[in-house]
Amino acid sequence: MKIMQKLYILSFLAGLLMLPVHLAMALPQEPADSVMVDVAYGKQEPWKVSSGISTVSGAKLDKTTSTSLGTALQGMLTGLTYLQESGEPGNDFNIYNMYARGLSSFASSQKILVFVDGFESSMDFLTIEEIESVSLLKDASALALYGMRGANGVLLITTKKGRYAPPEVTFRVQTGIQTPTFMDSPINSAEYAELYNQALENDGLPVRYLPSDIAAYRDGSDPYLHPNVNWKDQIMKSVAPLTSAEITFRGGNKSIRYYMMTGFMLNGGLYKGTDPKSRENSNVKFNRFNFRANLDVNITKHLTSSLYANVGIGSRLTPGGDYSANSMINSIWATAPNAFPVYNPDGSYGGNSALTNPVGNLLSRGLNKDNLQTSQLIFNLKYDFSALVKGLSATASVAYNGYVDETSPKTRDYARYALSQSGTDESGAPIWSYSQYGTDVPLASNESFKTDNSRVNFKIQADYNRVFNGHGIDALLFFMTDSYSEYQVRENVRYVNYAGRFTYNYKKRYIAEFTASCMGSDNFAPGHRYGFFPAGSAGWVVSNENFMKDVTWIDFLKAKVSYGSIGNNQTEGRFMFDALYGSIGSYIFGIGSSYSGGFGEQTLANENFRWEKKNIFNVGLEATFLKSLTMNFDYFHEIHNDILMIPSASILGLVGASFRGIMPYMNIGKVTNRGFELTMRYDHTPANKLKYYVEGSTWFARNTVNEKSEGIKLYDYQYNTGRSVGIPFVLVADGFYKPSDFDAEGNLKDGYPVPQFSEVKPGDIKYVDQNKDMVIDANDTYPGKYSSVPELSYALNAGIRWKGLSLDASFYGVANREIYVSGNTIYSFQNNSTASRLALDSWTESNQNASYPRLSTVNFANNYRTSTFWKRNGNYLRLRNLRIGYQLPESATKAMSLKGMEVYFNATNLFTISGMKGCGDPEIGNLTNYPIMRTFNIGIKLIL
Repeated sequence: MKIMQKLYILSFLAGLLMLPVHLAMALPQEPADSVMVDVAYGKQEPWKVSSGISTVSGAKLDKTTSTSLGTALQGMLTGLTYLQESGEPGNDFNIYNMYARGLSSFASSQKILVFVDGFESSMDFLTIEEIESVSLLKDASALALYGMRGANGVLLITTKKGRYAPPEVTFRVQTGIQTPTFMDSPINSAEYAELYNQALENDGLPVRYLPSDIAAYRDGSDPYLHPNVNWKDQIMKSVAPLTSAEITFRGGNKSIRYYMMTGFMLNGGLYKGTDPKSRENSNVKFNRFNFRANLDVNITKHLTSSLYANVGIGSRLTPGGDYSANSMINSIWATAPNAFPVYNPDGSYGGNSALTNPVGNLLSRGLNKDNLQTSQLIFNLKYDFSALVKGLSATASVAYNGYVDETSPKTRDYARYALSQSGTDESGAPIWSYSQYGTDVPLASNESFKTDNSRVNFKIQADYNRVFNGHGIDALLFFMTDSYSEYQVRENVRYVNYAGRFTYNYKKRYIAEFTASCMGSDNFAPGHRYGFFPAGSAGWVVSNENFMKDVTWIDFLKAKVSYGSIGNNQTEGRFMFDALYGSIGSYIFGIGSSYSGGFGEQTLANENFRWEKKNIFNVGLEATFLKSLTMNFDYFHEIHNDILMIPSASILGLVGASFRGIMPYMNIGKVTNRGFELTMRYDHTPANKLKYYVEGSTWFARNTVNEKSEGIKLYDYQYNTGRSVGIPFVLVADGFYKPSDFDAEGNLKDGYPVPQFSEVKPGDIKYVDQNKDMVIDANDTYPGKYSSVPELSYALNAGIRWKGLSLDASFYGVANREIYVSGNTIYSFQNNSTASRLALDSWTESNQNASYPRLSTVNFANNYRTSTFWKRNGNYLRLRNLRIGYQLPESATKAMSLKGMEVYFNATNLFTISGMKGCGDPEIGNLTNYPIMRTFNIGIKLIL
């Protein structure tokens, strides 16, 4: 890896050293390249595209502010749904939360593939500044070249390259603050004591806190024996810093073209009191440094070469020696506000036998540092054979992509003390007694290798582009090898791909395209390793017909249709065609009952297992009216066959493999997914006047499980088949039990179903007896309506330009989504935790119209389980981005020897409308996750 690092650094420095030579060269005046759309392993003119593709330009993304490229794509690509779930620096993007056209399988992994400059790579460390465009490939015609790997969609990321233009240096810096979009505050000690007394009374137990105790909590007169600690305020700040900057060099001539960029981002965390130098403890923070050098060189008239090098270096720190910050957030609600003071009178940490001290956990448990590095190196050599065959060229490419994560945990521990007063001294001052829990352990460091992976590709590609008397032909053929290695995984993952695309058009009116891939993988049994994945598409550019010449209000009109088959090989494991052996228990030998370890099959082999198959039909319409209104519409229907799963319905339970849980995975699942996508945009661009645009888009996808080979259920409503993927099965709440539901002895009256989870009392949640068997148990769980992945997404982008002023805003929202809340922010008094703020309106005999069930200190099993009572509407609408900018007039920039200058303000997640009812941010995955952030930044951009 050190050799590769040196190669990247040398290539970047070489580009910088060559820059003065570039600046001195005479530059020819050549026209700008026409707008092209990125397609699989190539580019096409927009009118020629007959497949399903969404594209966003880097210039549009540049108007947003985001700590990662992945989160910046939210709402920017029609058909792409992304749920952030966490705002923790360095962990705020997870590609597994990104979905192309919704869910189309119940398989555990549905990861979108990411290709950067034509080769598979990670997008985690890319910056918005270096992006030329991002395209989402969605239908079979667009994805067929990816063979058995394309079924979950592909993101094509194209970075900026050099161009035929004078040298241009761009410098941008922005800095600002970030604050949580939503973070609830825990209740205070007086509220806690009152609610705890209420819970004890509900349990028929004597109260714990006297009125004098509650008064002391409220007035703060006894801070050690009656502490009132807001643990959120003790460990959390309200704002954190965020700073980023880049400098780029771009230009070129007929001999060489270059784009070089270096940049950094400093993303700070919300924790209080931590060591700014991160020696003994640390805030959560993520620092990232990026280097890119893209060079294109014309070696001869017919021979060109390209070298694209990229290195991302990051350092991610978390407190408490943990690998994530979520445990710190959870401790705010896991610790009661009156449990103990933060610090005892002698300065020691407060604590007790059951709970640690959240401040101590933050400041005296050490820290963890991850040193991260991503790298990509691409070398292309292209020869133009036009002297022999006009329009023919061939390219040989080698690519390397790597990721390294080295971890440096520094761990320690601390003693905490329970405080009690044993008396008073002669002056009346209290005499304190301390009971120690835990011990002080000095800081100890450890260096370890967490993980690394690398990918090496080799590709040979031939391209042919020619027009004969109105007949246009575009063709490509390529052969590619792919070898992926991962730390502590013995066998590399290997693919071989033979693929091609043939596109024909007649006078730019009629388009026909055939695409196919023959891909092989070593993950399947010999003789079954290759699959054929064909797709076809057709387009009709109606606006180019002669009969449309007099229709002046239609500028462009195209109809398109596609159909084909692609695959998904993201299986449950490797080499399932071979049996897996391991320890399976012990055997008894002799009369002394001596045991000996056993070894046997853990999963039966299946030599016939294959990749999953997806057939996609897509039909669409693209139009431009009056040179200002554009419209794109697509309807799709997908059938995802041969989903890999355990055949519970196909193999009887009496079979030994079924009894031991070692049944093989088989290709028997099926899901249908269908929906539509619509984008409309209006541009008002008169010369020298107010200019504005409005763009709205929406996309919808609904799936149905057609076959899941489920075991026999007692009731029809218990089957997943026939319902949507990911639908939860939960108890259906039917209000609270009333006092009239019980007899004089406190038992449920006859005719009421009896809950099996625990004893119930008035104020507990009542559930619907779905099977009418007069008991409430797991057989009464019923399917919900929607999953946590939305069926419907929508976005609205708008902007205004007037002279040098600009205003851009982006809204993003989702619908048809349900979430179920749980955990310490919702439940009360479990495991010595605090009470939820929702419990302030809990059920009592005098408050029977409450919104929260009866409190208890001992009985949680009935109320605190997943049910519709805890369901929340997961729909939301968010102002995702807002940017206000001002470009200085040319006269001012010339006076400063600049080509351009802009100052701007931007913000993200300014407000959210949701149905969470004050429980949390609707996008967050777990209510005790690190909060999603709202940012405010000011910046300046200079062009030299």
